[in-house]
Amino acid sequence: IFEEDDDVKKLLSKALGCTDWKVGKEEDEAGGDGGLSTLTIEELDEEKEMDDDGREAGSENSELLVMMKRGQLTASLLLGKPIVGTWALKYAWSDGNGVEELKELISSNDPCAMSIASELVSAASSVESSRPLLLPLVQEGTLEDLLIHPDADVRSGAASCAAKIGLASKALSADEGEVMGLLDVAIELLSEEDEDELKGEDDKAKVLSFTKQVPSLPKASADSTSMDRGIEVMAYLVSKTFVKEKVANGYKPEGSPANRKTALQRLVEIACAPKSGDAQMAYGLAGIFNLLAVSIETLRKEAFIGKEITKDQYDQLQALGKTEEEKETEAEKDEKEGDNPSSVSERIRKLANANVPRAMVKLLEGSSSDATQEKLLEGMGRMASESSVRGIMIQQGCLTTCLYLDKGDKPNETEKKILRQARSCVAKMLVTTNPGILTVSQRSGSVGPLLKLVKDNDALDLMHFEALMSITNLAGFDNETKNTVVARKGISILGYAMFSDHEMVRQAATEAMSNMIPHPEMMEYLRKTENLRVWIAFSLDYDENFGCARAALGCLAMAVPDPDFAQALVQSQNFGEMIRTLMECGQLELMHRVLVLIVGLIEHGGECHEAVVATKAGPFCEAYILSYQDEKKTMNDFNFSPAERGSLAAILSLAKEVTKLLR
Repeated sequence: IFEEDDDVKKLLSKALGCTDWKVGKEEDEAGGDGGLSTLTIEELDEEKEMDDDGREAGSENSELLVMMKRGQLTASLLLGKPIVGTWALKYAWSDGNGVEELKELISSNDPCAMSIASELVSAASSVESSRPLLLPLVQEGTLEDLLIHPDADVRSGAASCAAKIGLASKALSADEGEVMGLLDVAIELLSEEDEDELKGEDDKAKVLSFTKQVPSLPKASADSTSMDRGIEVMAYLVSKTFVKEKVANGYKPEGSPANRKTALQRLVEIACAPKSGDAQMAYGLAGIFNLLAVSIETLRKEAFIGKEITKDQYDQLQALGKTEEEKETEAEKDEKEGDNPSSVSERIRKLANANVPRAMVKLLEGSSSDATQEKLLEGMGRMASESSVRGIMIQQGCLTTCLYLDKGDKPNETEKKILRQARSCVAKMLVTTNPGILTVSQRSGSVGPLLKLVKDNDALDLMHFEALMSITNLAGFDNETKNTVVARKGISILGYAMFSDHEMVRQAATEAMSNMIPHPEMMEYLRKTENLRVWIAFSLDYDENFGCARAALGCLAMAVPDPDFAQALVQSQNFGEMIRTLMECGQLELMHRVLVLIVGLIEHGGECHEAVVATKAGPFCEAYILSYQDEKKTMNDFNFSPAERGSLAAILSLAKEVTKLLR
């Protein structure tokens, strides 16, 4: 209703005990009344007097009740209008005495007052401008009274505040003992036991009386439960590497009952509960699972994606302005953090074994929030980066859920990003997964999303690469999958991807096309003169992109048994140059492939046989065999690796076969 902050300040200043609503306002903004003219402060005063008259005169709790009202009002402002809420806490509440009265609420031992104080500190700690006002409460130990209170709602608000302030303060954030204390509180709030004991009759009467007197203000804990707060605190704490390790390794507070679940087990249980996906806590759970599966280093690198500078370049620039001592201190800190790739991989394996993928699936299936879905898919993608858990993730439903995620015919930009992340998860899971363990519907259903990801110009090169590798994996499994790729216009999509600016994407696209052989549509594609020219050019480009040349030449060698393709190949303008260049290139893997191709062409006879003879492949093979007559001496002289020894032996065998066929 009130669009201007000044209007709200004018309206509520008297209720807050503020004599001048302009307090804290800069001089250049002080002039001009503007704003409200119909609803005035006097009207609120009259209403307040009526309320005062309605209370029993001389009540010993009257001052406390006034502070409770002002605290509740300030908490509401911090949640709804953070700027005005900060003004209320700093300047307006009892003319700048708000923090002192907040301390009185905390030390009052009144359950309702302490509950309001808990909600207030939680709301204030969420606003950056009001957070410094709460530091004295932490430093003086006043917040401890709330943290040890028997009421879970009171503890939860204080824990939320302590976590936010602690992580914002370098000194408190570096204190492992403080952080572990907050972790224990968070786990207690997540505990299965109902820690909300029934209040006594006197306490109930106080709460009821207060609620009647301030009917327009929300109940202190109406919008938040202790479980929500426990998850909120946990979401802040898992940004710390040692907390991630504790949680992943089954941590529970010292002295916990033997039958109490670990923190991770409880998080999974909450996430798998009915309707958890649309609960307030869903985003917090998604954030926790997401952070558990990633290192700080990865987060730093991701922050530079799409920027004009990489993280390494940024670090180099930063290092120029640091002394050797500062560099050593930073290196020690990074070493102490210990969140290296092997640690992250081990943590992801533990998460998978604790059914975290299943929990994420349940949240994703039940969530209608784009932000929650995005965070869950990001977490799934991070877990799928660890190859050893991909099978577990598929078993627990990650693949199926990602495949059937639908955003309609006209998704907006946010929904497009979510679909892109879902398809990327599919790609990561299928890069190394044996297609044989998938159902027919999973194999065929994966092709469409993967091809859409390859076509997506807004996707990262890494996403394109992983999608192409997954298609390569699937297409090589059976003819039914090849048919699905063709039906989805996959050949043209893969052919376009072969011209990517990124050499790894070009190689992956070429390998995916190679695995489409011997599908009739693929053979027809290769027989076309303009396409064949491209594949020959790729085969000859081994100096610039060896992997792509190897894949292209391997594809041609596999296609040679088809007589129509063999005929088209020998009639190609660059056929002779290709054969001679590749035989003489000195690259064992390429020589192996070109000799397989030559043998296949010779076996066709006729024009194919004559075309091979014209390339002088026979004399070359004879000379090559003579130069390596003593294989044992050759192996020792050139210090070949075991793999190279096998390749050389296969090449010599093929060279002998070529000379025999051409005699």
